[in-house]
Amino acid sequence: MAMKKRGTGVAVAAQERPEEGSGRAPVSTVSGSGGEAAQPQKKVKKEPAQPGRRAEKRNPPANESPPLASAMLAPSPARAMALAPEPKAKRRRRTMDGIAWALSEVRNQLEKICDVEGVRDLLGRFPECVLLGGIAARRELMSGLLGETAVAQAASAVLVQPGMRQPIALELRCSNADLGHPQAPEAESWLRGVQNATQQALGQRLKLESLRLRLSAAGCANLDVVDLPEKCSMLAEPPLKIEEMRMKHMGSACNLLVCLEQGPPLELCKRFDPQLVRTLLVGAAASSVSSGGDDSLPASILCGPDAATCLEERFSSLCRERAPQWLSNLERLEGRLMKSSKEARELAHKESTLELLSKARYAGFSFGRALQEVIQGTPGCNAGASTLEEELLDFAASAAMGHCGAGDFLLGQDAAAAAAAVFESFGGVEGYTTYLRNEVKIPGADVALNGGASWRRLLAEVEVAVRLAHPPQESLKNFAVAAICAGGTGMHGHQRWEDVASKLMLTIAFEPLLLRLRYVTARVIWLLRQQKLAVSEWMSFLAEGPGARISSPLFTQHLTAMRSSPVVRDLVYGAFDDAVGAVGEQLMKNLMGTLTAACINPEIMLRPRTDPDLDLTAEKEQKDSEMNGKESNRKELYPALKRREARQRVTQEMRKRSGPSGGLPAQLQDRIFDPKDVKSSAPLVIRKLHKAFGTLAGILATQAYAFADASLTTLSRREVDEAMNGIDFSPEQRRILEARHQELYDVAKEVDGRLESVKKCLSILRSAR
Repeated sequence: MAMKKRGTGVAVAAQERPEEGSGRAPVSTVSGSGGEAAQPQKKVKKEPAQPGRRAEKRNPPANESPPLASAMLAPSPARAMALAPEPKAKRRRRTMDGIAWALSEVRNQLEKICDVEGVRDLLGRFPECVLLGGIAARRELMSGLLGETAVAQAASAVLVQPGMRQPIALELRCSNADLGHPQAPEAESWLRGVQNATQQALGQRLKLESLRLRLSAAGCANLDVVDLPEKCSMLAEPPLKIEEMRMKHMGSACNLLVCLEQGPPLELCKRFDPQLVRTLLVGAAASSVSSGGDDSLPASILCGPDAATCLEERFSSLCRERAPQWLSNLERLEGRLMKSSKEARELAHKESTLELLSKARYAGFSFGRALQEVIQGTPGCNAGASTLEEELLDFAASAAMGHCGAGDFLLGQDAAAAAAAVFESFGGVEGYTTYLRNEVKIPGADVALNGGASWRRLLAEVEVAVRLAHPPQESLKNFAVAAICAGGTGMHGHQRWEDVASKLMLTIAFEPLLLRLRYVTARVIWLLRQQKLAVSEWMSFLAEGPGARISSPLFTQHLTAMRSSPVVRDLVYGAFDDAVGAVGEQLMKNLMGTLTAACINPEIMLRPRTDPDLDLTAEKEQKDSEMNGKESNRKELYPALKRREARQRVTQEMRKRSGPSGGLPAQLQDRIFDPKDVKSSAPLVIRKLHKAFGTLAGILATQAYAFADASLTTLSRREVDEAMNGIDFSPEQRRILEARHQELYDVAKEVDGRLESVKKCLSILRSAR
């Protein structure tokens, strides 16, 4: 009750003091007793006071004496010292600018980016005034800070009440919003907003997080205040949370401690601030320390508007002292965010679809040039180098897992079956390698090779593999049944032995030779795909070795792009695999054409070759005749010789075509097939089929060597460039990459927004100083 009475005296004294020396218009105050708030005076437009009325106000009637007149007649020394400067002190006019408003704007900007490293620490360094004292004293001071009006008293009763279970952090700011009468709509709305905002701080459970509110009104002080909940023994929670709140707010070296009463509040201040360096003694605490327990000081010194003004000035000076530190921290934060913003924009640009496509295509062109260098031979580049046995073992493992296929023309399972058929006849890869090393003596079988050297060794190996093809024994055992099934009649009459032999050749030779052609294609495709490692190492070798001076620096740049971006690397490697598949498909088509034609009509394959006529005697005679002066017969002799030569060539060609082809024996040529002759003619036909099979295998082996060698030239000179130029994303890849680019772009925008917030904070603080 003493504090409430002291509050009443404050209101009265505050109503009279400004007219004595400050020249400031009186503010609306509270009067009366018992804690009931009287209606504030209606604010009117200020007009120049007339001399007579001002004199009357300065000299009240003799029958009206001020409430504290009896206490002021004989002041004690301590009270006289405290009251001596009062009449000369002028209250500072509160404005809507200054360091406090700047601090609010900075806090608003930083709270948007509180997840940035260092921002929370910076927010924790902003000063706040922690109120310590009883509820009545805190309400009285809060009323003075809010403007010392009836509305302010009502608001202070809402903000400081026993049921608070959460720290209340208030940003008090002066504005031009005059709330006026407490029952006015604006005042009621303002009070209702304060009540609604503080509802979440009420309850039974303590909360460590602060409830931050910003209150602005006309005549309000410009400072930040924290009101802590009181320690209550009725709570179920242990007092540990209260201690954590005190350590957080009172233990912070950046905050001011405002002690309103002596006793436990003062002792608590001394606990966290032993030297009372950042402690402000206000009200009863100030009177007790100044006068040794004399609490009859004027109300304006205790908790009135003058105390609020002094507290505001102390808060403002503290903010200005620490502003350079805040600026330094914000400048460092700005530097980090500028670096992050640059990196985010660069990353977003690098991850765009157009940039990735362009980078992949340029890297692919360099990859194709490097492939030519590797195929030609590169000493010192050992990536992917292996002996023949190691190479065949790796190929067999890849084929078994289905990794040697390429498109619809060569499925992975077909490649695995072809490889197994080659190795099975030798008891496995080791037996096949031993045969190649000891019997065939393939060059470089025991040397670890890569690039062009391993390619030459592969050509020799696939040629041997095709020549080793042989007809299956099951087909030869069932020859008689197959011959009878192949014989019959047709549109042009009964089948001849030549027709039956062609069908038997297709049945016996096509499947085993097709397996060897698939093996050749799978080996070529697999080895070419393995060259990616050698090409990449050669490109990296240029950056470190002496070859960097004689080769283009683009090799190193594009290799760096491939290593730094998995998307670019996958695009380049995928395009290279597609190019290898294209040359493999062409190789398979070329060999399949020869195999199909020879199996359908083996006579064409077995027919003797037509030797070209390289005899130039006629032409030489023609030239000699011209040299001897036989100019008269030149026009008649030359056409005749040409016609005779053409007739002879056609005659010889037709004789060879109609003569024996070297296929079936003479007794079976141009003879109708009779199933009764199968048993007697089977050995002759089988012998000729073996001959035709061997001839066809030799032809295919030679063509496999030639076509495979040509395929490498086609790959390095044309197919790679076309594949790299056609690099593009699939619809699914494009959708994923566009989403990724949009995500990175949003991140870059977010970083730019954070940087802009920090720049605004710097500008606000610099202008406030």
